[in-house]
Amino acid sequence: MTTPNVQLLADKTSELSAHITNLHFEHNPGLEKRYGAEGKRRCHEDTVFHLNFLVEAMALNLPDIYINYTLWAVAMLKSRNISDTDLAQNLNFVQQAIREVLGSKFASTTKIYIDAAIEKLKERPGDSVSHITDDNPLKKEVAAYLGYLLAGKRREATVMISDLLTQGVSIKDIYRDIFQVSQYEVGRLWECNKITVAHEHYCTAATQQIISGLYPFIYSAKRSGKTLVACSISGELHELGIRMVTDFFEMDGWDTYYLGANMPDNELQEALIEYRADILALSVSLPIHLSKVAALIKKIRSHRDLANIKIMVGGYSFLTNLDLWKKVDADAFAQNAEQAIAKANEMVNQ
Repeated sequence: MTTPNVQLLADKTSELSAHITNLHFEHNPGLEKRYGAEGKRRCHEDTVFHLNFLVEAMALNLPDIYINYTLWAVAMLKSRNISDTDLAQNLNFVQQAIREVLGSKFASTTKIYIDAAIEKLKERPGDSVSHITDDNPLKKEVAAYLGYLLAGKRREATVMISDLLTQGVSIKDIYRDIFQVSQYEVGRLWECNKITVAHEHYCTAATQQIISGLYPFIYSAKRSGKTLVACSISGELHELGIRMVTDFFEMDGWDTYYLGANMPDNELQEALIEYRADILALSVSLPIHLSKVAALIKKIRSHRDLANIKIMVGGYSFLTNLDLWKKVDADAFAQNAEQAIAKANEMVNQ
């Protein structure tokens, strides 16, 4: 599909969402009585978000982006007592609204993506599985750590991590087997409606604070003379994962500059020049930001002072499609921090 058509869909998301919301409430008269105006408003907001994934999938010509989002949505809604048949109905309303607002010719293209998602729903995906697994050497510890955080006991969690360091457990093992796994599990528990957004935010903030206390250990490695700049793409608010990756590089002797989440493109380019970066590491959690990554990489490639920099990508969006990094013209993709270091050292030493 051509770019102008994708932009047309993007420009019409609010109008389409209003139309889809009306179709829902007209088809199910009881919704108005049950949820009222607030329910209608939230339905409209959710549908805009839903359409954004369709826009992104079409922009990159990757139906899997839309399919994976649909599978995530059905699991999340199931835990909130909303059946997958309701989601399938929503997808049909999306297609109907696109046909009625943008025309049959346009709808013939979106039908490919929507039909693929509906077909995947027929497989009835099973319940999500805990990320705290038997093969984790710190299984008991990560379960205890997460238990402390979910109970609001940050002090106890901090003491526990300190005790593990005293016992000789390496910081890298704590990062990989406790911090990373607990964050994955927190996300899963929210999706399953077992914890609230407040719980999720508290666990992330507490882990960030605990990590800050470990920096005297992290910054003790011998310097290698190589430089990493790392951040999340603009619009992206998830940052703990890329922050932990940056710390792994620091422990490997790299000079690192972590720029946080929601980094504006122009400021990022200025930082890359100022710090004379060898590697740029970009994190993307939400697939709706993938087009931004492609545009940013293209902009960096065209900058005369940044021609030699190597760009590595990672994050949830790339984990769900292992060849996606090629679509955005990155130099490499890493599934975890250790793989990122290995690939970065290989690229710099070429």
